[in-house]
Amino acid sequence: MLLEMHCHTSKYSKCSQIAPVNLVKQVKKKELQGVVITEHHYLWGEDEIKALRVEAELDENFLIMAGQEVETDIGHVLVLGADRTIEGEISLKDLRELFPGAGLVWAHPFRNGSIPGEQKLLNSMLDAIEIFSMNQTLKENYLGLKAWHEYKFTAVSGSDAHAEDMAGVYPAQFDHPILTIEDLVTEIKKSRCRPFFKEILRSGTNIVVTEVTIGTKGEDESRNRIILKNITDDKKWDAVKFSSNITAFLYKNGFAENQFRVPGIIEVNEKEKLIIEVGQRGKNLFDLLAHVDKSIGMNYFKLTAQWLARFHNKAIRQGEAEGVMVKERKRFDSYLNAFVGTKSPYLRQIEPIINLIKNKEEEIYLKRKDSFILNHGDYHPKNIIIGQDRQQDITTLFISVIDFGNAILFPRSFDVGYFLSQFESQFYAHPEILKYCKEADFIDTYVKESDNIPADFMEQVALFKIRANLSIAAYLIKVGKGESPEMKALISQTT
Repeated sequence: MLLEMHCHTSKYSKCSQIAPVNLVKQVKKKELQGVVITEHHYLWGEDEIKALRVEAELDENFLIMAGQEVETDIGHVLVLGADRTIEGEISLKDLRELFPGAGLVWAHPFRNGSIPGEQKLLNSMLDAIEIFSMNQTLKENYLGLKAWHEYKFTAVSGSDAHAEDMAGVYPAQFDHPILTIEDLVTEIKKSRCRPFFKEILRSGTNIVVTEVTIGTKGEDESRNRIILKNITDDKKWDAVKFSSNITAFLYKNGFAENQFRVPGIIEVNEKEKLIIEVGQRGKNLFDLLAHVDKSIGMNYFKLTAQWLARFHNKAIRQGEAEGVMVKERKRFDSYLNAFVGTKSPYLRQIEPIINLIKNKEEEIYLKRKDSFILNHGDYHPKNIIIGQDRQQDITTLFISVIDFGNAILFPRSFDVGYFLSQFESQFYAHPEILKYCKEADFIDTYVKESDNIPADFMEQVALFKIRANLSIAAYLIKVGKGESPEMKALISQTT
C-alpha cells in the first residue's frame, strides 16, 4: 500500500499553507491508501483525527494517522508511535531512550547539499532514512538514492507537503496492509517498505543510462524524472560532456519551458563521469508516427522543422571549422573502406560519389567557413521527443531534442539534409508515413521560421542528403545489410 509519510497542516504547523481537510482529500485524490500527519512538535489526538475524517467525508478504508517532526542534534526526525507531543529540541539519543518502541525516520538528510556518511546513515538509533523528499532538489534525491544503493539501509520517501499540490506526490510503499500506527512502525523496523519509484537501467557502448521516476503524478500529470548517464570511456565522456554543455546553454537561452525545448541539466560530475539531467514526459518521433492520426503526425513533422530553425537562428559558433573538416575527411575514408572491405557490389557506383561530396564540402569550407554555425549533427526522429505537460490539454504540446554529442560547425543546410535522409531511411518500412510527411513541407516550414537562408540553400540540402546517405550506407554494411533491399533503394537515391 501507498502512504503519505510526511506532511504538515496549517492548523498546527505555521510553515504550512494547507488546511487539514484539503490535505487528506488531496492525498486521497492521488489514490494513496492513507496519510501520516507529521506536524512540527505536535501530535494529533485520536479525537482530532476522528473529527477530521468526518469533516473530510472519508470512509474507514482510508487511513489517517499521526506522527510528529522534531528537531534533534542530527536534524529533523519523524517520530512515529510516540504517546505524547515532543515540545522542544531533543537529542537523538534521548529521543530513542524516551520512546524505545517508536519509529524514527531521519527526514530529508540530503537537503541543502548535505551528504551524510555511512556512519550517520547506518546509525542504529534510526529505523529508516527519507531519501526522496519534495524538500530536496532532484540532485539531492539522486544522492539519497545513490547512498541507499551503497549502504542498504531502510529507506522511505515523503512529500514534506506544506501546500496542496505537494501532498501525496512522494509516498512510501509498504509490502503488507497497515491498520494502525503500530503496524506502520513494525513494517518500518522490519524493512518492509521503500520509496515509491521506478528505476530502469539501459546500457550502451561505454555508457550506462538509468531513468529514475519518483512518486505519483503531479497536477501536470507528470512524475519527477531523472536521467543518469554514467560514462566508462574517456573519449565518450568528452563527447557526452560537450553535448551536455550545449544542452545547458540552449536551456538557458530560450529552450527551457516553452513549446521548443531541451532537457534541463542538473549536474555534470567530472569525477564520477556522470551527467544528471531532467527526464521529460513523451516519446520519440519515430515511435509516435506509426501510432498517430495522419493530421497529428504532420503537425509533429512540421514541429521538428520549426525546432531546428529556431536552434539555427541562435547562430551559435562554438567549436572550430578546421577540426570539423579533419573529421569529415576521415569519415569519407571510412565510408569508402566499408565498401572496399566488404567487396560491395556498389563500390564502383559509390566511389565517385564519395569523392564528389568530399570535394564539394571542401569547396564550401574554403569559401564560407566564417558563416558556419552549430548544427545538431545527428538530428533524426529518435533524438526528437514529443510530449504534453498535461495529457488532456493539447495546448501544452512540446518538442524537445536530445543528444548533441555529434554537434558540429557547418552550414545550416547540413542538419536539414541529414534529417531528411535519416527520416526516409528510418521509415523505409512505413511508406504510408513517407507519403504524408513530405520533404517539401519540412523545408517550407523550416524556411519560414529561419532568419538567414542562403541563395543556394536547396543545392546544399541536396548535397548533405547524399552525405547522410553515405553514412547510412556504411552503417547498413556494418550491420550486415550491405546487399539488402534497403541498401539497394539507398544507393539508387544516392547515385
